Amino acid sequence: MGREEKVPFKGNVTHKLDPKSRVAIPAGWRSAQGEVLVMIEALNEGYRVLKCYTRESFAEKIEEIRRQAAERGVMPGQVDQYVGKITGCSFEAEVSSQGKLLIPKPQRERMNLTDTATIVGRGSYFEIWVPADFEATNTADALGQLKLDQIFHILS
Repeated sequence: MGREEKVPFKGNVTHKLDPKSRVAIPAGWRSAQGEVLVMIEALNEGYRVLKCYTRESFAEKIEEIRRQAAERGVMPGQVDQYVGKITGCSFEAEVSSQGKLLIPKPQRERMNLTDTATIVGRGSYFEIWVPADFEATNTADALGQLKLDQIFHILS
């Protein structure tokens, strides 16, 4: 993955979990063997997901939070408390030499992730979903509510 690319994580793919609860990361998304990712549990449209950031993109996200809070006049102590909650709930995981990422048992159980996982690119990070949950957010009705055609028309 080139650092100059602005949207490194694009598309989605569903892969089986191996017997060690690891999932293969798309080859184009891996920047280096042994890369360490920062992971954090989150909700997306009401579904539990794991957000996966490179160390660099996670640090950039934290700095963006700090910058926006300062612009809004949030007291530094409150910002530190919020950032502390985020960093305290995050954990690191190494991508193996085979390009696989271990999904820890507690997160897997909370997500009800069993034998397959859908990996979804979100630009500067990617998410790991239960496949059925991801499919539920991508029905014609769900996508129609986003009005993507209007968004892309505005942007073009």
